[in-house]
Amino acid sequence: MTYYSNANPDLLAKIPVTAKRVLEIGCGTGGFARAYRDINPSAEYWGVELFPEAAQEARGVLNQVVLGSIEDAAVLAELDARRGDRRFDVLIFGDVLEHLLDPWRVLETLRERMEPGAVVAVCIPNVGHWSLVREQLLGRWNYADAGLLDRTHLRFFSRDTAVDMLSRAGWTPLDADPRVLWPEKTEAAVKALTPAALAFGGDAEKARRDLSAFQWVLRGVNGPLPSRLAVAALGMKKVGGVTEARVDHPMAALASLPSVHASWGAGTVTLPSGSAPGVFVLHRQFLNGDALTGHVEGLIQKGWTIVSDMDDDPHHWPGYVDSDFRAFRGVHAVTVSTPAMAEMMRQWNPNLAIFPNAAARLPDVPATTPKAGARMRLFFGALNRENDWGPVRDQIMALAVAHADRIEWVVVHDQAFFDALPAEAAKTFHPTLPHPKFMSALAGCDIALLPLSDTPFNRLKSDLKLVECASAGVVPVCSRLIYADDPAHADFAVFAQTPADWHQALLGLIASPDEVRRRRDLGRAHVAAHRMHAQDAARREAFYRDIVARRDDLEVQRQARLAAMTPRLPETV
Repeated sequence: MTYYSNANPDLLAKIPVTAKRVLEIGCGTGGFARAYRDINPSAEYWGVELFPEAAQEARGVLNQVVLGSIEDAAVLAELDARRGDRRFDVLIFGDVLEHLLDPWRVLETLRERMEPGAVVAVCIPNVGHWSLVREQLLGRWNYADAGLLDRTHLRFFSRDTAVDMLSRAGWTPLDADPRVLWPEKTEAAVKALTPAALAFGGDAEKARRDLSAFQWVLRGVNGPLPSRLAVAALGMKKVGGVTEARVDHPMAALASLPSVHASWGAGTVTLPSGSAPGVFVLHRQFLNGDALTGHVEGLIQKGWTIVSDMDDDPHHWPGYVDSDFRAFRGVHAVTVSTPAMAEMMRQWNPNLAIFPNAAARLPDVPATTPKAGARMRLFFGALNRENDWGPVRDQIMALAVAHADRIEWVVVHDQAFFDALPAEAAKTFHPTLPHPKFMSALAGCDIALLPLSDTPFNRLKSDLKLVECASAGVVPVCSRLIYADDPAHADFAVFAQTPADWHQALLGLIASPDEVRRRRDLGRAHVAAHRMHAQDAARREAFYRDIVARRDDLEVQRQARLAAMTPRLPETV
């Protein structure tokens, strides 16, 4: 059942995160549905599956599963009977259309059951892939149990014929992107085969594209194409999950929408091709150097609307202070993560929006508590928190000694904290991890320590670490500062104020797996209902569209702010 449990990441990225009701044809055992609902937990997910064993397993994941072939009139009738007058806003075919007798008719028939503006997303093998061209040049066309020449394939498509199939079924084609496997082999094969395409009058760029794609991921819209907003985001060098939280994850959510054409990167970014100027987001960029400032001014001259995004106190970095906060004065608008940050930012730019940090997906977590064996796993992993855990060091270390046989420690990044743990403690250390590995390590734990001292810098931090813990099924023991701002957090987090509170809170959880399980379930439910990027994507798009519509007025305001800035004179000795 492995094949039927897979979730194609390229297809998954094309499914709008805002979907309310999804229909997947060929849902397998529910692997793709599970992956999507980890991103958009509120979605109602339906499936049609041919194989009884797979369908039975899928029923544990999906809201509704209809057994049989979608080309069977009885199956379609059962689908209609179950849905009543409800329509779907996303239709998914993952490696299915090539197995159908009449995929054109199926696409047309199901479109009648979709909402206006609904999206169809398709992954389909490419008959023009270099591996098949090579085999034909060698006189071979051998069917197999899987792959491009799966013996159950009844139809074969190139990019152009797949796009045409959507059009003939009444869908308006939106995009068609290649899935490229084995890059090194592909590069060598394309280099060898492109001259042949040119010899027959082909185009080199098109030949490279069509020969490289193992599969095509296509989307169409039920009705006219929406006006597409171009969004580009430039993030800082990745460290500690900050760029992922403020750039990668919200941009990926936006990019899934058919009305947005988004691109993003850390250190560099390529503007979305073929789109009118839209929004350019600068995350934690100082705008204190000629190169980047000149580039931004050039984008403004071309019609781009510039947004600065910030989620920490900018006074912490001389680059902001010494430039008189040009990063916020010299742009059209600002986005931040908390109301406290918004209050500070208004002195430099009144055009702003608050987008709280959120979870991109709910990680897979073990169902047991403790998650691994008999020991509770305690997690500590944060950057630059030595001054925060120092005041409660004695209580934590005393607990580690007294309950060394009941606790296992997982520490990320903070070597000093790890070294302070007693030698008899079961403990594992990881250096600074990329965010996916960080979340994987976190998701294997039961309890996390989130201490924050009351400092001006910490008062402006967000509750991102608490959200990450709750999404991963980890109970946070945390300071009241920041983390208690939302009263709902008290349902699943345990707050500790004094050193004695920390000792008692940890001791109480270690002694009660049932309480840990209760709080972890409440935390996951809270994030699923309130703190997912899927829930903020539409509001973020609306904000970006609003500032683009008001760009001329915002540019007048920006110029006035720049003119009023106090010139910085060079220091004299």
